[in-house]
Amino acid sequence: MTALSLLLLAAGACLTPACSGGEVIGGREVAPHSRPFMASLQYHGEHVCGGALIHPQWVLTAAHCHHRFARGQSSHVVLGAHSLSKDEASKQTFGVAKLIPFSRFTSDPESHDIMLVKLHAPAKLSKNVQLLQPRPRDNLRAGTKCRVAGWGATDPEDLSPSDTLREVTVTVISRKLCNSPSYYNHQPVITKGLVCAGDAKGQKDSCQGDSGGPLVCGGAFSGLVSGGRKCGDARKPGVYTLITRKFQAWIQSRLRPPPAE
Repeated sequence: MTALSLLLLAAGACLTPACSGGEVIGGREVAPHSRPFMASLQYHGEHVCGGALIHPQWVLTAAHCHHRFARGQSSHVVLGAHSLSKDEASKQTFGVAKLIPFSRFTSDPESHDIMLVKLHAPAKLSKNVQLLQPRPRDNLRAGTKCRVAGWGATDPEDLSPSDTLREVTVTVISRKLCNSPSYYNHQPVITKGLVCAGDAKGQKDSCQGDSGGPLVCGGAFSGLVSGGRKCGDARKPGVYTLITRKFQAWIQSRLRPPPAE
């Protein structure tokens, strides 16, 4: 998948016949506010990407969301939401102070699809707004069960976002199988910084709408929704950016306060 296709997909386009981003296929609605770390990145009031609150003033998401979600008055981050449309007392809405894509995203978007979003003010942590700390890992074993949540569409034929937060359980697929001719055939190449996860029957998947949402494996925040093709196709599973030790070091360096003068 090229950088251009990622940008178009983030904008809601569908490249024949591929789609990318993160709709929860075959999942279920979660109990309201049971995933208090979830963030909705919105442009002109419309949900465009997911993310996870990792610090009171920082959200971690996918770098290709930058195309639809830019710093300015039109972009906001909503925390504490279950329904996107309802006026929930738990919601906190923030302007965007800074966007920091990983430095190598421009030259190698497939393997570096990760971005930090700085909120204009710190969130007030509560039972409905909490942090999810990344747990770096350089690999996920095939067969590992992971959860992915988001407000993306629930039907690959209808790309309208879900009003309420949903979640699906996906299974990690080996890189060898995911790179094989019957799967992605190295388009894109599933490198060590990426992982495929889906369902043997193709009934559980992430796709357009939830890019940047967290991949939680064994209770650990291990990755981010990055891409995929043919939503719900067993041989075109979701592609996720692993939060490796390299990315964890980058995150910590960016969140570290500047030295006092």
